[in-house]
Parts: sequence; C-alpha cells; structure tokens
Amino acid sequence: MKSKDLVLQSRDKINAIYIHTMQRTYFRVFGHPVDQRFAIIGNARTGSNFLLDGLKSSPSIKMYHEIFAEHNRKIGTDFDAILSTLFQYESKSTELVGFKLFYNHLTDEEWNKLLAYKDLKVIHLTRRNRLRTIISLEIAFKTGEWTRSGKSEGSEKKRLILEPSNLIKQLEQIEERESATRARFRNRQIIEVVYEKLIQSPTDVFASVSTFLGVNGIDPSKIRLKKQNPESLKHLIINYYEIKAVLRSTRFAEYLDD
Repeated sequence: MKSKDLVLQSRDKINAIYIHTMQRTYFRVFGHPVDQRFAIIGNARTGSNFLLDGLKSSPSIKMYHEIFAEHNRKIGTDFDAILSTLFQYESKSTELVGFKLFYNHLTDEEWNKLLAYKDLKVIHLTRRNRLRTIISLEIAFKTGEWTRSGKSEGSEKKRLILEPSNLIKQLEQIEERESATRARFRNRQIIEVVYEKLIQSPTDVFASVSTFLGVNGIDPSKIRLKKQNPESLKHLIINYYEIKAVLRSTRFAEYLDD
C-alpha cells in the first residue's frame, strides 16, 4: 500500500474513532437505556445484509453488525466486553437494539452465555437453496464483493470450480447448524425468515418482522442492496455437470436449477 493511502486510511480510522467517541458521550448525557434486544442469526450469504439494511430504515432500531466475528476479535475471547456494546445508552428514538450473528461466530460456551439473556428475540435467517449459500460465499471470497448496491462484477469473473469431494458435508453442516439454532431457542421468542421469500416479497416479510419486534417505521423501499448472483448455477459453476453427478442421487438434488 502506498504511503499516501496509508495516511488516508489512518486519518479515516482516527475520524471514525473521534465521531464514535463524541456520539457515545452525547448519548450518555442525552440518550437513554434500551430494554429490548434482538439478534439476526444465520449462515453467511443468506441475505443478512439485505435484512439488516431494511431494519436500519426504522428510526426505532439501532443495528450493530457482526460484532462477534473473527475480523473483530479472536473467537472465544472478549465475549462480555463485546456484548456490553448492546447495553449502551442510545438515542431517544431507539426502542430496540439488534446485531448480526453467524453460526460460527461463537463457541459452544459463548452460545450458552448468550442464552442466559432471556429477553433476546431471535430472527433466524435461512436459505432454502443451501447450494446457493455455498456458491455465494465462494464468489464473495473470489471477488471481494460482499454486498452490491450498484454495478457488480462481470458474471464471467464470478465463475468458479466447486470442490465436489466435501460438498455434501458442507450442505449437511448448514442443516445441522440450522437445527442447532432452532433447538437452542425453542423456548424463546423466535421468527423464521427465509431468504427466497425475503427477496421475492420484502414488504410482506418486513411487515411480519415489524410485528414480531414490536416496532414501526421499517421501509423496504429504502434498501440499497441488490441480489449479487442472479445467474443460473449452470453458468456460475464451471464444473456444473460434475456437481450435478454428485448431488443427483441425494436429497440435495433439488438445489440444482435445471
């Protein structure tokens, strides 16, 4: 990285810290404690950014991102300190504080700690086509494009060779993590949101989420993000027919779009 870029990056970080510090100082004086919290729980590449973007449109909701992710801490450390973020004073308009949490962000011990917070509401986000989840993640790592609000990478740049040897295991792991989440929160306030319905009928889904959370002002028309990989699987997967051969005699064959 060039010296100029390093200077600009450092300046941006300093400015962000300064703004955050000033904002927190202001809220401690003029803000208020918030009683209600919720988590968006799911796998990466299931529409969590789209869902978060819609929730942020409500002035009643304060959304935090992936606060427990590996890029924010070493997994298994600083759980209590990070969780305290959700108990800060917020603006007077904020009625509810939420955050995004992927299945692999917490250790088993940390999941148990989280379960100690009895009033935490859960939006469990899943995707029917789990093969698309895996492909979307691979493409995001390849292109470095994790969200899209404008023009995306050309479809040719997104094409990839999918490793067939552990594909079944990957699909089963997603299923297992979904089941584990439902089991953990089976006696709690939880709503299931499915990616495909969220994308096809955002107004209906956000209306249900609004009722579940007990807040108003969510406006799906303000969502800036777009679907990143609308192309057929046959186009996105270079070795499509090899993958088809692996899946065709399994229950996962339904994920193929031909």
